[in-house]
Amino acid sequence: MQSQPRPSGRTRMRVITNSFAVTRVPTVVLFQYDVISPTLKPDNPRRRSEIIDKMQLTNANIFPRRGMYDGKNIFYTIGYKVENMTIPVQLNKSDKTPYIVRLTNTTYIDSNTLNDMVSSNGRAYRQGGDQNQAAINALQLIVRQAANMRHGFPLQAKSFFTKDGAKELGGGLQAWRGYFQSVRPVLGRLLVNVDVTHSAVVKAGPLLDVAMEFCNFRDIRDLAALPTDPNPQRWLKLQRFLKGVLIKPGSQFAKWSKGRPIRALIPNAGGYEFHVNGQPTTVRQYFQQKYNFALRYSTVFGIQIGKDAVFPAEVCTITPGQLYKKKLSEDQTKSFVSLAVQKPHQRLGSIESAVSGDRQLLDYQQSDFLATAGMVISTRPLEVEGHVLTPPQVLFGGRQASPINNGAWNVMGRQFLTPKKIDKLMVLVCVDPSERQAVEYFTKALVGNLTKLAGGAPYFHIANLQNMRKTLEEVHKMQPGFVLVILPASAAIPRRYIKFWSSVISGIPTQCVRKGKYDSGKGLDQYCNNVALKMHAKYGGINSVVYAPIMDKLMGTMIIGCDVSHPAPGVNNRPSFASMVASVDRFASYWTSAIELQKPRQEIIEAIGPMFQTLLNAFVAFPENQGRCPHTVIVYRDGVSEGEYETVAAAEYDQIKRVLQSKEITRNTKVVFIIVTKRHHTRFFPERGAGDRSGNCPPGFVVEDQIVHSAIPDYYLLSHSGIIGTSRPSHYIVLRNDAQMTQQQLQELSFNLCHSYAAATRSVSIPTPVYYADLLCGHADYHFSPDEVANLDDDSSTNTSNQDFNLEQWQTVFKRGRSQKSLYFL
Repeated sequence: MQSQPRPSGRTRMRVITNSFAVTRVPTVVLFQYDVISPTLKPDNPRRRSEIIDKMQLTNANIFPRRGMYDGKNIFYTIGYKVENMTIPVQLNKSDKTPYIVRLTNTTYIDSNTLNDMVSSNGRAYRQGGDQNQAAINALQLIVRQAANMRHGFPLQAKSFFTKDGAKELGGGLQAWRGYFQSVRPVLGRLLVNVDVTHSAVVKAGPLLDVAMEFCNFRDIRDLAALPTDPNPQRWLKLQRFLKGVLIKPGSQFAKWSKGRPIRALIPNAGGYEFHVNGQPTTVRQYFQQKYNFALRYSTVFGIQIGKDAVFPAEVCTITPGQLYKKKLSEDQTKSFVSLAVQKPHQRLGSIESAVSGDRQLLDYQQSDFLATAGMVISTRPLEVEGHVLTPPQVLFGGRQASPINNGAWNVMGRQFLTPKKIDKLMVLVCVDPSERQAVEYFTKALVGNLTKLAGGAPYFHIANLQNMRKTLEEVHKMQPGFVLVILPASAAIPRRYIKFWSSVISGIPTQCVRKGKYDSGKGLDQYCNNVALKMHAKYGGINSVVYAPIMDKLMGTMIIGCDVSHPAPGVNNRPSFASMVASVDRFASYWTSAIELQKPRQEIIEAIGPMFQTLLNAFVAFPENQGRCPHTVIVYRDGVSEGEYETVAAAEYDQIKRVLQSKEITRNTKVVFIIVTKRHHTRFFPERGAGDRSGNCPPGFVVEDQIVHSAIPDYYLLSHSGIIGTSRPSHYIVLRNDAQMTQQQLQELSFNLCHSYAAATRSVSIPTPVYYADLLCGHADYHFSPDEVANLDDDSSTNTSNQDFNLEQWQTVFKRGRSQKSLYFL
C-alpha cells in the first residue's frame, strides 16, 4: 500500500515533531559480542557493569577505546574487533577468585546494514530481522549510554530522570522529570525520538525520615511500636514499600561504593541476636563495641541486607534516583499527574532545552560514544507536513445530525437513534441515609434525561453494605430491568460483588455511580447525559451512528477489535484475558464479543480462531446480513509492542484465514490486519495559534510519510481533541491488506470509528472496537467473585512461572458464568 497523492479538500498543516535527524550515521564498524559470566547471577546488572568497566580498564591493550555494554548479555566495540576470548576480572584485591568473562563475536554492523534498514524495498525488515535488531540495539546504546552514565541510570535504560523541579508526592515519594530517547529507522533516514517523561522516585536521605513520612508519624516511638501494632496492615505496607530499596550505611560502618537492596525489615533491631566468633551478641552491643557507636533508637526496626547482615535503620541512607514501580495512592496520583501534564509548547521547550540547551542533558555534543562512532545528531527538531481529515456526521433520531466542533458534539435536544425503554429501573442506594435527598435529586435529573426511554418512575431499594450478597439476592427476586447503584466514594469490594452478580448470576445490567459524582452541581446535567448514554447502550439501545462516504463501503464488512490484558508485573498466578469485539451491521453500531483466558503474559491470542468463528456466526445470524458472510474483515489489534508486530500478526492472521478458508462461502473473504498502539513517544506540535484551544493539533490530524516506517505501511492519527497536556496520536501499522484498501480509506475509516463510542459525546483516541475490546478485558475480571479470586490465588500461590500456572482451574470457573450481553462492559 503506497502513499498516494492527498485528495483535495484535506487541510494541510505543518507541525514540529519531537524527532531529531541523524545527519551522519556511524562511520565505523560496530562489532557485537555475547557476554557470558558464569560466576555471576544475571539479576545483578550493577555488578555486571562494574566487571565490564574493570575488564576494559585493566586490558587497555585489548580495548583501546571504551566499548558499549547493555548491562545484560551484549557488548560492542567501536571500530575494532576483539577475538573470542576468556578474561579473568578481579574487582577488589580481597576477592578470592576472579570473575570470568567470555566474549564471543556474533555479528557486526556497518553502513550497508544501516542503509538497508531505511531503504524502501524493506529488505532489512523482511529478510534480516535479527541483523536489523542488532543495528537498532547498537544505535540505541550509542545515543543513550553517555547520558545514562552521567545521570546515574542503568546503561540500557530508555529514560533517565533528574531531581531538578522535583515535586513532593507524600508518603516518602517524589515525582521527577526525565527524558526518553529512542533511535527509529524511517524511510530514507534515521531519527532520534526524544520525549519528556516522568516517574515516581523514592526520596533519598535518612531511612528513618522516609519511613516516618511514609507512615505519617511525628513521634519516633510510633515507628518503634509499629511491628506490634494491633493493625498489622501498616507494618506490612511499610515492608512492601521498603523491600528492594537501595540503601547505604554510614561510611564508618560499611565502605560500599553503591547501595544495596533491602531484603527484609527486622523489628527491634538493637535487640536482634547473632553470633560473632561463636559468641552471642546483639546489634546494639556490636555497634557499641566495634564502632563505639551508641544507638539512639535501638527499638526501631532494622534492615536485612543479603543473607544475614542486619543494620539499624538509623545508620542507613536511601540512595538517590530510585524509580518507584509500585502503585501510587489516589492523592499521590493526582499530584503526579499535575507535574506530568505539560502544554504542547511547554513540552517542546523542555525537549529542545535538553537537546541543545546550555546544560546539555542529553550529551549529544559531549558524548565520546557518539564522537568515536562518527555519529552526528541534529539539534533542531524535525518539521513535517500532515493534513486534517473532515469529521463524519453523528446521526441521532430522525437522522438528525449533531454538529461536531473540535471533536465534540451535543445530545441536548436530540433523541437516541433507536430508543429502547428501560423498564423497571431500580435505584440501589448504598450510601448513608443522610445522602438520600442528594440521591433523589440526582435520580430525578437522570430520569429527566431518560424521559423518553424509561418506562415509569424508578423505585428505590436500600442496600446493606455489610452484606451485599443478601441485598443482591433480594434485588434478584424483584427482577428489575436495570439497576442503578449509588455507591460511596470508595467501595471497590461492593462494586466487585455487584458486577459479578450482574455478569454471572442475574444477567441484569447495572450502572454504578460514586458519591462525589452525582452531586457535582454545575456539571450535573452533562454527567447525567453521560450516564444516560451508558445505560441506554447497556440495555440494548442505539444512541447514534456515524456516517461518512467511506461507511457506504462497509456493507458486508466486519470490523473487529482485539486486545490482551495481563496481570500486574510480577504476578504469575493469574491469567491474561484475550478479547475480541466485532460489528455485525454496516454502521458498526451493533456489537458481539468473545473472551478467553490464557497463560499470564502470553501476547498472542491463542484461541483467536475459535473466538473469530463465534463472531462470524453472530455476523451471519444478524438479520441485516441475510445469512451472508462478510466480504472483508478488518482487524484492529491493540496491545502489541514493536518487536512483536510480525510474530503476532502472522500467528493471529493465519488462524483467522484458516477459519475463512475452511468453508467455500468464505474463501474469498479479504482480511486487513492493523496494529493500533499508543505506547509510543511521537508527538506533534503546531505553531502558536494554529492548534485547538489546548494548543494541540485538531482532531483528524494525520501524518502518513516523512516519519513513517521504511518497510511497513503506517500512519499517525490524532483523532481526539486535547483537553489538558500534550495529545498523543495513535500509531496504525498495516501488516496485512488483502483488500488493497488505500491509505486514505483506512485513515478515514479509523477516524470515523473514533466517533462511534457509545458512552461519549466526543471522539476518542482509538477506534471504538479497540476501546471496547480493552474494556471487555477489564470487565472479564468480574466473572470471578472476590471469594473465588482468593481461592484461586491460594491454589496458585506457589506458582513461580507461566509453566506452573494452572489455567484449567481458572477456565472452569470462568466459563460457568453467563455470556456477555449487549455492551455490559461500558
